Amino acid sequence: MLTRAFALSGLIFAASTASAQTTEPCGREVEVRAGDTLSSIASRCAVTEGLILRANPRIDGSADLRVGQAVSLTGPMDELKSMATSAGQGLSQAAENVGSQVKSSVQGFLSDNPQLQSNIRDLGTRLGLSEGQQPAEVSLDPASPAPGSTVTISATGLPEDQPVIIGGGSPGAAFAQLDEARTTPEGTLQAAVKLPAEISGDRYLISVRGEDGSWKAEAPAFPVTR
Repeated sequence: MLTRAFALSGLIFAASTASAQTTEPCGREVEVRAGDTLSSIASRCAVTEGLILRANPRIDGSADLRVGQAVSLTGPMDELKSMATSAGQGLSQAAENVGSQVKSSVQGFLSDNPQLQSNIRDLGTRLGLSEGQQPAEVSLDPASPAPGSTVTISATGLPEDQPVIIGGGSPGAAFAQLDEARTTPEGTLQAAVKLPAEISGDRYLISVRGEDGSWKAEAPAFPVTR
């Protein structure tokens, strides 16, 4: 009888352990699935959308999620973001003060210091930043391609000579990588990409993004024909 009691208690313990494992939250990170949104991940992992955003500064919304990406759930980064915000505000205020003392504007200060202006321009060139005169634009040919077909992607106004990721997915949900490319020294891009044969959802959106997720440009979403 004692042996049977021990065996029964062991089964009960194993069952309760298995149950606890199945109901356990995602842990320190979770892998993004096709069609995921911040809301679906938050629900699946028993966390808030705000925590996901705070723990992943490169993610501004569901459209920044990448299928297969590991999303951190390790907790808030409020202090770090607050420090960065304060530093940015401090630099902005310092620039305004210097401008008002010299010529009531930052541009006036830079005009009086051409070497500094040149150094800033050179730094921007090395970082691959455009001068901001042309907004980024992405177009498709054809404008509404069918699933499984090849579409030509053309883009202008992108960071110059930078590796990029071409992604696709439903608007407002996680995207999947379709291809990799590199922008030209003029900040343009042209690439032929084959779409997945199976596309879920009624609309599909193609985007061009920096490898580090710091920027993106999107083509207009198009209806999925079946």
